[in-house]
Amino acid sequence: MPFEAYKIYEEYEPDKYKTSTQKKVEQALDTAKKEGLIPEAKEVNIEFDEAKEIFGKDFLGPEAIQTTFGVELTPDELKEVEDVPFTREELEQAKQLGMMLVLRVPRLGEGKTERPLTIDSARELFTKGDSLGDPKKKKQKVFYSKKGESWYNNEKFVTQDTPKLGWGLVMKSVLPDSLSKNWDQQEEVLKKWAKDNNIDPALVKRRTPVEIAYDTLIYYGENKESLLKNRYDWSGVQSSGGDFVFVGHFDSDGLLVSHDSRGIAHSYLGVCPSR
Repeated sequence: MPFEAYKIYEEYEPDKYKTSTQKKVEQALDTAKKEGLIPEAKEVNIEFDEAKEIFGKDFLGPEAIQTTFGVELTPDELKEVEDVPFTREELEQAKQLGMMLVLRVPRLGEGKTERPLTIDSARELFTKGDSLGDPKKKKQKVFYSKKGESWYNNEKFVTQDTPKLGWGLVMKSVLPDSLSKNWDQQEEVLKKWAKDNNIDPALVKRRTPVEIAYDTLIYYGENKESLLKNRYDWSGVQSSGGDFVFVGHFDSDGLLVSHDSRGIAHSYLGVCPSR
């Protein structure tokens, strides 16, 4: 490797022994920065108090988790999620697009009563009825089917899958263009939506069934408003029979979980972009 003599003297005369090519490159970079041709480094991670100011009622953080699921985050959990992994610019854009910012946790209960937060355990939590909604407008039940009374009783996505601890950005309603399209056609709708909004398509994904249930319930618990009242969000998770699972239709009869083949299309079945 050739010896770069200028490095010996750069502390004293940083430019004296640099080659003309090195100097030209540095000058070009300086000019480009001044003229705005090279973007400044993006701001990373803002605190969730700041995020709350941006989203208002669409911010679903530690307080919403306690209200809906009765879970108080531990100091270690709070430390892990104290910074939101999106820039202010990304959050402001998400708010304008109709997205909500959700903090998800993978557990229910405290200490000896702690257990994984699955669709199954959430159903058990609300077996006595709607403890979340407006007392004057409560639903008959939170989940349409009780444990032991549904087609998905033994499905892994119900008995084992939990949300991961962390923040997610989610569209509150399905994309209108995704309705009446099959699963693969909806994938193209998601890509187009991402590109139209200058978002890397690789960062946009479908939610899992437990994430859809979690997000819908925590929004209802915090705001007394129902999302997906007459729509379903089609997930990226398959049932044991190979169909893709969808969750929604959160009306007075409770949240419903169903499934269908990827080639089918329904006017009520769409997709909510998620990050």
